[in-house]
Amino acid sequence: MKSPVTFIAALLLLVLACAASSQTPPPPSTPQPLNASVSDYGTTFIFSPPPICSKCVETELGFESINTSSQYIPTVISVAPFNSNTDFSVLVNLLDSEYAGSNRTTQFGNRFDFVLRQQVFQKGGFLLTLAPRGAIFTRGSGGGRAGATAAPQYSSGKNLIAANFTWTGAIGTSAANPKSDYQGFADYFRTLDEKGTTFFLGFAHEITAGQQTAGTEEGLVIPFRNGQVELETAQLDLNVKPEWQFQARVIVNWGKVLSRK
Repeated sequence: MKSPVTFIAALLLLVLACAASSQTPPPPSTPQPLNASVSDYGTTFIFSPPPICSKCVETELGFESINTSSQYIPTVISVAPFNSNTDFSVLVNLLDSEYAGSNRTTQFGNRFDFVLRQQVFQKGGFLLTLAPRGAIFTRGSGGGRAGATAAPQYSSGKNLIAANFTWTGAIGTSAANPKSDYQGFADYFRTLDEKGTTFFLGFAHEITAGQQTAGTEEGLVIPFRNGQVELETAQLDLNVKPEWQFQARVIVNWGKVLSRK
């Protein structure tokens, strides 16, 4: 069996080949119920399948709390340097604050995630994105992870269904970095008004080191010019030890702002 590193390298080359093969810029995607200028990772279980607009830069800044004991400030930056449906994203927690025994420890996050997102197929309301990905741990568990996500999406009118199916393998296994991890996420979005305000519901299924967990979520997307605010509540690990999560994020597509005349 090929190692995770070999697998991710092969998939990365395939995606880059798809991006480079486009001699002319692809036609614009059909507008979706979500803010058409924003294609985000956001608060939801899934990341939105379509990459951001070509030559654009997008940022996210949020707040996340789990059972009030664990609190984070998640951030994402996405860059689309090519004339094709491809972007690169880096994800990290600017702040990671957790209770360790009776003491709270607050520090910079120890995990950087890197994702290359490439739209490979679109027909009508269906869209498919492939995303090779990797992670680096800067302290503690050490090592990293490598894998990929397949992200289909289907939209019809005011309704949108999107899913992420992700597998990653460890580069240097440890108690905090299991050998393999599978995540299956699905979200349903419904546009509520002409401004693009959207309600969503989601389901999560994960298998890590043989342990299965499930979760649900619900939230709201409130768009503004070149961005959106997202609010989410989630019920995690329902079949093991239920936890409650709250998230709020602001996503801005700076490419659209900077190109205005």
